[in-house]
Amino acid sequence: MSYAVVDGPAERSDAPKRTVLVVDDDDGLRAGLAIGLRRDGYAVQLAADASEAMDKLAHADFDLILLDLHLPGTIDGLSLLNTIRAERSPLNLPVIIISGSADSDNIVTALRDGANDYVVKPFDAATVRARVRTQITLKALKDVNDHFLRAASHDLKKPIMLMLDVANQVRAQAATGSPMSADDQSALDLLIDTGKYMQQIISELLDMGAIRAGRIHLQKQPTDFGAIVRQAVAHNLGYAHGKFIELELKFSPGIPHILADELRLLQVLDNLIGNAIKFSPAKTRVMVSTFAEHGEIVCEIIDEGPGLSGEDQKQLFQPYRALSNKPTGNEQSTGLGLAICKELVGLHQGDIGVRNNSERGATFWIRIPIKPPTMAAGRLGLPPA
Repeated sequence: MSYAVVDGPAERSDAPKRTVLVVDDDDGLRAGLAIGLRRDGYAVQLAADASEAMDKLAHADFDLILLDLHLPGTIDGLSLLNTIRAERSPLNLPVIIISGSADSDNIVTALRDGANDYVVKPFDAATVRARVRTQITLKALKDVNDHFLRAASHDLKKPIMLMLDVANQVRAQAATGSPMSADDQSALDLLIDTGKYMQQIISELLDMGAIRAGRIHLQKQPTDFGAIVRQAVAHNLGYAHGKFIELELKFSPGIPHILADELRLLQVLDNLIGNAIKFSPAKTRVMVSTFAEHGEIVCEIIDEGPGLSGEDQKQLFQPYRALSNKPTGNEQSTGLGLAICKELVGLHQGDIGVRNNSERGATFWIRIPIKPPTMAAGRLGLPPA
């Protein structure tokens, strides 16, 4: 996994670019802003008047607009702002006004009509870029919050209804003081499993929200990576045996300690090993192999399941992606686990991936540098500086 570091937060170089539309009739100003914004990692489109801007807005989505108030033609910047605000709120599409007028009435009118910020020409380009970064960061956090609420309401609604149905059924059928029937016991087992699934949903949603908002800070200390691997395997032995899957550990001697957050790496390995078991058929084997090479510690989780299609591999580590493979024991999945693993490994300056095996199954792997290179502190999931 590679990173781009520019003036501030670090962003994965494979993250989608945020797109800015610059609307101004000054050719030199448009070109100058475009150069600086593109250097900062944004995709930039340009428009010389309101008509051209509206055409671009009709054919593309933007994360922010830099808008001049005084535009040529019959539609000025303020009218264009009102048109934009009729469809998009200041939270959904930030607009920063750039104007040669410092008149307070103009500023008040623009802000009242929905501008997020106001910059007076001539301006310092670095200041404008900082304001762009601030507004896009706020929009990114709002997008995360919206996604969180949508996922929570969708993913939790069904299990809550199921738990209530089961609880009502048990209450109706179980007489006070009488022995519990096999059906009642099965119903309670289902209630507990559903509660655990809901707990997983909430935990993973909170983790993803915290990662995207930059609120996860690793507690790094000298860590025995081998001990973490053994602990993760031990956590999953019961799960594997319950599905008649053989879980093995292959460990090369002399694995060095690394500077890492032990609990977060354990979370990653728990997820990867659990996933391998979840998608493997009975009477197969999952091998967890750990070794050091090229200045990195490598852990591979090798299963004998169906493998992954090319399309599945492309979207495997993205949140909320439905894959073609289904769990072999009808287990449920939030669609967030692998995305969280990718982020947590990235915070360790490591890499994560998957490949299909030559005969059958797939191998998920992580690589963590033994001595990570110095990198500016940053946050994942936020727009580039």
